[in-house]
Amino acid sequence: MWNSLIGGIELFSDKKSFSMDVDTKTNLWLLMHFKHLEIKSKTLVYQVNKGIRQRKNTVYPIRKMRKKFKNTSELLEYIDLKPYDIYNLEIEFTNGWKIKQQPSVQFHFYTSSTKERDELIHKLIGISGQGVIDILSLEENISYYYKGVDKLVKVFEDKMPSPDEFWSEERREAWKKAYIAKHYKEEIEEDPEETKDTFFSTMNSTLDTDSTEKDRVPWGIDSDDVPW
Repeated sequence: MWNSLIGGIELFSDKKSFSMDVDTKTNLWLLMHFKHLEIKSKTLVYQVNKGIRQRKNTVYPIRKMRKKFKNTSELLEYIDLKPYDIYNLEIEFTNGWKIKQQPSVQFHFYTSSTKERDELIHKLIGISGQGVIDILSLEENISYYYKGVDKLVKVFEDKMPSPDEFWSEERREAWKKAYIAKHYKEEIEEDPEETKDTFFSTMNSTLDTDSTEKDRVPWGIDSDDVPW
């Protein structure tokens, strides 16, 4: 539902965090509503893109910004004047909150309690002008989307909860087994060992819990050699 600010929502299993489907490329201004919070640290990966003014064969390097900002107001004011494509943006505040951008499609918000999470959800929904939602009616790790102005429905009615970063290894393993039993029942009956090996190989690649921060940012990133 991209004719509204927020397309959907998903609650995470730590009961303090959630994601919202937002066009982050055109709606970075939403971070202005966090300008009262002091930035503790940030990661911003960008690439210069001058559009039609850029020579056809010119490709600027992907860089990680080193310049520091006190708050999101300073950050937004700075990048608003720059011809940047932003590939990764993560902000940690001194109060313990975090915001992570999933390029172009989502913001992940991390608070310090369920109460703070719920208050932030209602605040963001209020900013969007969309209808108030009943947070208690939402299931964790299930994606919901707005159908109309104020009705949230499941993206997939019979979909199993999806693992998030807070799941334990034991819970992930149990989920894999349940997923196989639900979606690969016929294949298991025909050749259980082959199906199991193939599926776990695929899922382990998708749910690699040993990946590092370096692995999650684009390849070929240069460090800034200039003070921005």
